[in-house]
Amino acid sequence: MVNDQMVNDLMTCRYCLLFELGHCRKTNPYPADKEPRYLRLRTGQLLTLRFDCRRCEMTINPSTKRRRHIKGVC
Repeated sequence: MVNDQMVNDLMTCRYCLLFELGHCRKTNPYPADKEPRYLRLRTGQLLTLRFDCRRCEMTINPSTKRRRHIKGVC
């Protein structure tokens, strides 16, 4: 089981999805009320995306939310 407070980062990178979507907070401030953002894999697993805009980094963590079934995926 994954403890909510002991989750290790899967990846930290300088590639930022906010920048790619045109929502970079440095160049185009975007409301932070859309946080946290999630990435859903084909398997249905959710990954939590955290952004450290001061350092221009994006961190990907396993999500603590429950998985939902995606139509068309076994």
